[in-house]
Amino acid sequence: MFGFFSRKSSKAAEKKTLASEDKGGSLLVPSIMVPRSKIEQADGKSFHLVFAVMQFVVTMVSKGLYRYQEINPKAMQVFHADQYSSEVKNGGHSQFIHNAGSEIDAMIANARAGLSACGAKGQLATLEKMSAWVAKHPDEAAKQTGFEGGRDDFLDTLDDAFYSADEAVPMEDLLARWIASWPDLQIVDDDDYDEAINQLVLANPQREGRLLHESVSKLVRQMLSQREVGAGLACAKISPSEIKLGFGMARMLDVGGEKQMVFQLRTSAKDLRLCAETRAGVAVYEHIAPEDPPVIRPGENQLGANAPRIGTRLGRAEGSEINTVIELAERNHAPVAVDLLLRKAGFDPVGAVVSANSVVQTGEGPVVNWVVLASGRTFLSLSSPNASVLLGGEDHEKLAEATMAELDAHFDRSAAAG
Repeated sequence: MFGFFSRKSSKAAEKKTLASEDKGGSLLVPSIMVPRSKIEQADGKSFHLVFAVMQFVVTMVSKGLYRYQEINPKAMQVFHADQYSSEVKNGGHSQFIHNAGSEIDAMIANARAGLSACGAKGQLATLEKMSAWVAKHPDEAAKQTGFEGGRDDFLDTLDDAFYSADEAVPMEDLLARWIASWPDLQIVDDDDYDEAINQLVLANPQREGRLLHESVSKLVRQMLSQREVGAGLACAKISPSEIKLGFGMARMLDVGGEKQMVFQLRTSAKDLRLCAETRAGVAVYEHIAPEDPPVIRPGENQLGANAPRIGTRLGRAEGSEINTVIELAERNHAPVAVDLLLRKAGFDPVGAVVSANSVVQTGEGPVVNWVVLASGRTFLSLSSPNASVLLGGEDHEKLAEATMAELDAHFDRSAAAG
């Protein structure tokens, strides 16, 4: 992510290799667990059982932090077959291709296996034709969006074929019948299901390391992103200063006579803000809410009438200072520092929000100040070339400190678990 974990030390790379060899491709989740009620309901509504398998996979990945290849392949085949169906029914084959992105080969392989195993011949035929089209037209496939202007006519014909096949023999019925036949399907009484799932989540031997990697990765996204860092610096220049919290939906809005991509921005202020990023820098503006009822101005698109408008510019960060902060953050392991410092001080780094504040020149070199919100409290993290510290309270009491050697070791642990 942003190159941060690509610079692994030889020690981290060695650990990564050994971890892969230790697993040897063996399944960590060999059975598929579903509540008993979903089996009973499957007689009348197939989607109950299919959805139960989908939920099982999502929980194993999101909470158990298992990788797809560590989960029973039949569960993954149902998961991706149902994803294929859902995407096609929502926005067509074009949308499936767009949303699948770099995972499309694995998704097609799993969906193909699942559709073949359950006997969904018509749906499998459309999948195979789509797969062949993607392989033959990679440039066109990359242009697919699922929306008008980003849809290939051939894919629209596949949508019609898929609907006809699914109307004749619903895929969900076939998948549910196949699921019910699995010898490795583990049926658990509803009252015991949550506890059984929780035990399976906690049983992942890789979970602790992956939790660390996930925590640092979320900090990386906040502390090495042009928009995130720029918005934080811009908010710090507002009078009185504000703290960047998070971004909302994006729209094309008029900024100084030019159309730009503008994001809603939540800050520590009561009012919503708007944020625009260009090559020259990042600016934060007042958010002017859309009129109610909406007023359509001459020549304006009807959808544009519901959009907010750009108000006064409140703060701006130049591209050069944003780049400086990102370079220093990478060099000084700033995301790793925030994670380790919070742990040292006894606070949970999961879900921490970080906002770039300023760069201060000192005798030891430049120090980047970051505002950190975690566990319902506000902290200040100082990232310098030799060490990082965490300050808290109105008196900025030192709560924790980490040397560069400690940060290097924490970086290695996080990178190895990725």
